[in-house]
Amino acid sequence: MSARDAWPPAAVPQKGAGAGSGWWLPDRTPVLRRGLCGLAQPCLKQPQHTPRFLFHEATLVLVAAGQLQLDEGGGSPAVVVDTPASLLLVQPGTCAELVKTPGGAEQRFRSVLLTLSSDLLEAFQRARPPGGADAATAAAAPFTRMPLDEDLAATLRHVVDSAGGLHLSDERLGYRLMDLLAALAERGHLFKAGAQQGTSGRLRTLIGEAPERHWTAQEAGRALAMSEATLRRRLAKEQVRFDVLLVDVRMHHALMLVQTTAWSIPRIAQACGYQSRARFAERFRARFGYLPSAVR
Repeated sequence: MSARDAWPPAAVPQKGAGAGSGWWLPDRTPVLRRGLCGLAQPCLKQPQHTPRFLFHEATLVLVAAGQLQLDEGGGSPAVVVDTPASLLLVQPGTCAELVKTPGGAEQRFRSVLLTLSSDLLEAFQRARPPGGADAATAAAAPFTRMPLDEDLAATLRHVVDSAGGLHLSDERLGYRLMDLLAALAERGHLFKAGAQQGTSGRLRTLIGEAPERHWTAQEAGRALAMSEATLRRRLAKEQVRFDVLLVDVRMHHALMLVQTTAWSIPRIAQACGYQSRARFAERFRARFGYLPSAVR
């Protein structure tokens, strides 16, 4: 039996087993299907605090082992997820303090993160019939917990397997993602479409698709069909600086690679656009408060 076949549609722990022992994750290398979704599966051996983590896109989080705490601040109570029997749905543009704590029989933190592009969300909204049978509305809260029943779990597994199988065409994957969004809508949840529109949101998506590139404001402006001066002016209106956003996107990508792969630190640095390991480590510590080697 392959690792993929062993990953069940619903976690049904055996007697004495940990709550997440029924979830067997496929290969953990992050996957990006442009314009559709991204898939990552973090695994940690020790507790980790991530300050000001930005969920740039709509995100589904399944905690397979351990505990995840999210605190948006502003007096709102922290959200804690510590069971694979529920999904955490995060609205795009949400920024939160994250604390990941290992647990279970193997004393690991394991999770599955599925991100959904704004293009996909907008296509789903356009395809929904007005006044449909479900009463779903876009949630106002940044976080929503949803029970992972057998049907929803099977739908999620189908999407995760499909996203990880690069032989599947984008068209077919798109239909499966639409089915997942429809399943969430039947249960009363819609992600906010167009939440990340704006020049900074478009720029973040652009750089996130190729963080290893030697990005300049001129090249980014050209990719976004505007001059460098227009790009900087529009970013200024949104109170965003190009260089700050560039580093932040790269560091978010670096954190994910450190958590999900066995790559060496120099290789991760290069994948994030840095030739100097020391410079990369300096940027990483300035952003998160610890060196990338400390994550492992």
